[in-house]
Amino acid sequence: MIEQNVKAYILKKYNKSEADFLGKGQEAEVYSYDHGRVLKLYKATAYPKLNILKQFYESMDSSDVDFELPKIHDIIKEKEVVLTIEKRIEGRNIQKDLSKYDDVELDSFFENYLSTILSIQTIKLENRFDGIKLLSDYEIESKDWFDFIKQSLLKKNIEVQSYLKKDVLDYEVKLNRLLEAFSVKYEGKYALVHGDYYPSNLLVNKEGRINGVIDFGLMTLYGDPLFDVALSWILFDLYDELGEIKLNKYLNKVVNKLGEKNRGTIHLYILFYSIYSANFFSENCSDGHYQWSVRNLNNEKFWSVLEN
Repeated sequence: MIEQNVKAYILKKYNKSEADFLGKGQEAEVYSYDHGRVLKLYKATAYPKLNILKQFYESMDSSDVDFELPKIHDIIKEKEVVLTIEKRIEGRNIQKDLSKYDDVELDSFFENYLSTILSIQTIKLENRFDGIKLLSDYEIESKDWFDFIKQSLLKKNIEVQSYLKKDVLDYEVKLNRLLEAFSVKYEGKYALVHGDYYPSNLLVNKEGRINGVIDFGLMTLYGDPLFDVALSWILFDLYDELGEIKLNKYLNKVVNKLGEKNRGTIHLYILFYSIYSANFFSENCSDGHYQWSVRNLNNEKFWSVLEN
């Protein structure tokens, strides 16, 4: 949270006001800057990460995709905050509209949504970042995708096991199942993985078509693109507005497109992510996202898919 007096000072200095406010994400407040750019306010601690993101965005070749990608023009250290001047991508957030869609509209959006996530893996990087994860949480040197996932799971477990042992039935048994599944060498494709792909990180045009993909960084990886597909399903309806039946229509669309053989891997990644992200937004696992993680880990349907 940025102190109100600090924010007021910054807005005055850059000739902005609350009337220019566009929205607020997990890490930044966004204001209109000029016709083609926005101004974002971050906590001062975000500076190192923003420098990495700026270089990452500059390295992306978007010539093969039909949607816009972020760009950071400038990073400015100010009083207790960091500012970025970034490219403005036209469009609106569609998350709240989805519950109003009829079946035909939702099916059309599912097609566009899946097509877009599959396109992300075609984005080339002029200078690929070191290792598997763009913004490293832990010191993990492994270059193998599955081993990286396994090592990440082991390190994250140290932080969250005391909570999950209480709330997840047979947690240690389930953890060992995941560790065993990731104990083989990964033989698949390596590509760019957004890692946080869901409707709130998309901007759509007037026709409801995806015009921009934003907010790379938190879980941006270089590995199995199916990880993105898995999260695109489980994160699609974070607020439980659509219901399981509609959400499973998207999963069936994914499986029909990519093959039934991938259903188990999709669920494997969801269960990994449910542990890995359990304390993303609350160190003591006391928020709604943690409860979402627990529900996934207690969902026996997810675990049964791994056996097929």
